[in-house]
Amino acid sequence: MQETTVVELSLPADIVAAIRSREGAGVSDEERIKVPLAVGLYAERAVSLAKAARLAGMTRYEFALLLKKRDLPAYEYTHQDYQEDLGFIASEKE
Repeated sequence: MQETTVVELSLPADIVAAIRSREGAGVSDEERIKVPLAVGLYAERAVSLAKAARLAGMTRYEFALLLKKRDLPAYEYTHQDYQEDLGFIASEKE
């Protein structure tokens, strides 16, 4: 089991109201905050996709779909990756 640490957070009332208005009934404040926190940490490259998904309470696939809905890339495909793929394809044709 993953070790956890309790963090107390003070937020302005209007921010809490905005967070609470985005989710359905029966969802705790903690659950409401974890998803945007996971997205932000992943977008800043502070945590991996797997860790962000776990924080959000989702599978990696579900989290990747959430990122796509928010126009954020789930996976980084660099120019170097592209060049390596082209080299691999060329070597397979020979």
